[in-house]
Amino acid sequence: MHSYRRPHAVPQPALCSQRNRASSVDVALTRRHCRAGLLCLGLVAACAHTGFGVPGERSQTMVVRLLTPIASYSPAGTHFEGKVIGPESREGVDFLPHGSIVSGKLHKTGSVRLGLSRERALLELEFDGCKLPDGTSVGCEVSLEAVDNARERVTENRIDGVLAASHPYGWLSSFWYHPGISLAPRSTIVLTGAGGVIYTHIAPTPLGAAIVLASRLVLFRMPDPEIELPAGTDLLARVRLPRAFTPTSEPHAPVRPGLAQWVAGQPEDVYLPDKRLAGDLIHLVFVGSREQVQHAFQAAGWTTSDPLTRRSFARMYSAYLNMKADPNAPVAPLTYRGNTAALTFQKTYNTVAKRHHIRIWPASFPETHLWLAAATHDVAITIDRKRMGLTHRIDPLIDRERSTVVNDLSNAGCVAESGLVERPKAVRPPEGGKPSITDGNAVVLFLGECSSSQPSSPELPKPEHYRATLAVRRFVLEDRQYLLRDNAIYWVYRAGCSLRAKKSPAESD
Repeated sequence: MHSYRRPHAVPQPALCSQRNRASSVDVALTRRHCRAGLLCLGLVAACAHTGFGVPGERSQTMVVRLLTPIASYSPAGTHFEGKVIGPESREGVDFLPHGSIVSGKLHKTGSVRLGLSRERALLELEFDGCKLPDGTSVGCEVSLEAVDNARERVTENRIDGVLAASHPYGWLSSFWYHPGISLAPRSTIVLTGAGGVIYTHIAPTPLGAAIVLASRLVLFRMPDPEIELPAGTDLLARVRLPRAFTPTSEPHAPVRPGLAQWVAGQPEDVYLPDKRLAGDLIHLVFVGSREQVQHAFQAAGWTTSDPLTRRSFARMYSAYLNMKADPNAPVAPLTYRGNTAALTFQKTYNTVAKRHHIRIWPASFPETHLWLAAATHDVAITIDRKRMGLTHRIDPLIDRERSTVVNDLSNAGCVAESGLVERPKAVRPPEGGKPSITDGNAVVLFLGECSSSQPSSPELPKPEHYRATLAVRRFVLEDRQYLLRDNAIYWVYRAGCSLRAKKSPAESD
């Protein structure tokens, strides 16, 4: 379920640049920026090394886990809080200590309701401060960059929902109709989708139309268009701190020489089933029993992956069609030293297209239970042209996924100690031609007994929806989708936009 693309020539310091994961995960310098040469690279390197953004400020992307559930139907002005569980990238940067609180309020909300006034849900956040774990207030500026593993789009603290009527099986609607005088009456038939054709040519009777309509409503449900962020949702937020603030760092403990030498000497490459080099790379080592590894990921909110069968594939494909998550979706059987992984775990949110996942292999070391692991982040679903099927595309900057695992297991209280092993031979530079980019280091996590279970989170108060209300909303949204987009004029316009984008010098592909 993976697709690997050769990364562009981008220096690792590009991590300090603000980005929107929902729109793109390919990291590249545009031709215009490349003209800046060494000056551009020097400034970016300084940014990544110090964590500074604007002069006089420290700036870094943090992972903030929501403590308060919020949604597009929550009242404007609702107060919310989130706990800092770590930085997006842990290596070499100071950060707010774990357990700091970031707070704010909902500046603006917009529920789809019946779909008469809006097609997309809206949730706009306004952050108002940071507090250290001891309760001390810290002057900070916070801007939302992304909702982790979300189908929604984020732009400057504004979260825009999906067009629920533009679901992947939208081809069933009659967008192949040519625009004409009959467009208006046909728009009322679009609720039946392809059934509209059946109604027109095969089942012109009221009973036949009713059967077609009922079948489509049962077999193809429209995704929920509302934005719902329950407690536990991870936000990626850019936090800016004044230079006067002295941040705390959590350096790795030294790994004993014998273990460090052994880790450094292990092969790091992982391979696809067809023997091609994968973007995955061994960059995590767990010290502990099999039960400790399983308990750690379970406590951190990760789930297991089911084997790839017809049933699991059908379930995953159904999640894709309905724009929702599959917490036990299968992962591709990658191999390390000729063996497939003994353990696999994953964490997702509300889409099957994005997920954190990790493959773990047992290893032998004198008097020690060791596990070698490779973690990557699926960021999109694309088409595998060679196998003519759907596949996942990963974020080539795999060090971020290494930090995600460390953050989650540490937040669950399952890490007794951590260390870092440098492996210069495992470095994958941007210009190296490898399918991912990494500094080559391996993090060693010594697992212990996890903390007590997390306290129950407050439930998200959902509005009551009657079936008649949902049916009306579906009718309105699908009619709007048909009139505005599912026609030849709109697709000609989209094709023109795509051609212009490909000719643009800023295009990264």
